[in-house]
Amino acid sequence: MSNLCFFCLIVVIFTVSQGIFISRKFIAKLEFDDKFSNNELLGEYNSKSLIECGIICQRERRCSLFGYNTRLKKCRIHHKAFTSGTSNQAGWRYMYYQYLPVDCKDLHDCGNTNSGVYEIYPLGARSIRVYCDMMTQGGGWTVIQKRVSGSLSFNRNWAEYKNGFGDPEQNMWIGNDVIHQLTKNKDSHLYVSITTQNGTKLYQLYYQFNVSSETEKFKIFLSGDSTGTLGDSMVNTALTWENQSGMYFSTPDNDNDNWENNCAAFHNGGGWWFNNCHQAFLNGPWTPVEWKYPWNPPFEYGTSVYGTLMMVRRG
Repeated sequence: MSNLCFFCLIVVIFTVSQGIFISRKFIAKLEFDDKFSNNELLGEYNSKSLIECGIICQRERRCSLFGYNTRLKKCRIHHKAFTSGTSNQAGWRYMYYQYLPVDCKDLHDCGNTNSGVYEIYPLGARSIRVYCDMMTQGGGWTVIQKRVSGSLSFNRNWAEYKNGFGDPEQNMWIGNDVIHQLTKNKDSHLYVSITTQNGTKLYQLYYQFNVSSETEKFKIFLSGDSTGTLGDSMVNTALTWENQSGMYFSTPDNDNDNWENNCAAFHNGGGWWFNNCHQAFLNGPWTPVEWKYPWNPPFEYGTSVYGTLMMVRRG
């Protein structure tokens, strides 16, 4: 991006197409001011404003550049930036777009193949920093939970689990609002892994994963088959009353489980989709003897857990 862009007009336009949120950040291409061309032209339209012109471009998926003339109230959309055949005409301002990635799969599909911290836009114009795993099973995974030590307490209240907390490179929960946006209206996969003290990594892959909005208390849905070396302790458990699919999220200050008491408070804090109560609980107290059933079987206590990880990816 040229240094001029620091002084450019930025217009962010959001549309919803078939239930999928799409966003593009349009940035002024100042060298095209007061010029126009028929090169790569997709169409010319009457338009009331720059924003309306941007929406016209947004609807035409081949459009990556649009021009608006405030004097003529005209909109011209182009497949890409024109490089020849320009004519002078006062009043034109051209904008090109930068795609705002919603998740790590968007970034991966655009050619980012190195794992690390990136910015994504699942909530709209506000970016969030996330860790993207670009290697595991084809890459494009957005990390939603990560624990590598007990330095960060997961004994948090409802608001903190809603908004997220921690460092994407260390210990973190991405936030229930973000998890909802990442998984709504999509066939999302959930990848869970636990690394043991001796370095062994076990994983479980769920092929259907969704989390509802806060109005539905961030209810979790897990369906279909799951595969892996860790085993399924969330859905097809030995005890049906601990099946966590279809359960609401609970925290010590917001009890939504099926137990007569508060599972989150009873198990020393930590938000989760408790039933009555659980066989899987990755946000439990890091103190090994107090961390009961992080993933049972094979982990009855947290004594051999070195790290945990939860990642999502659109199917």
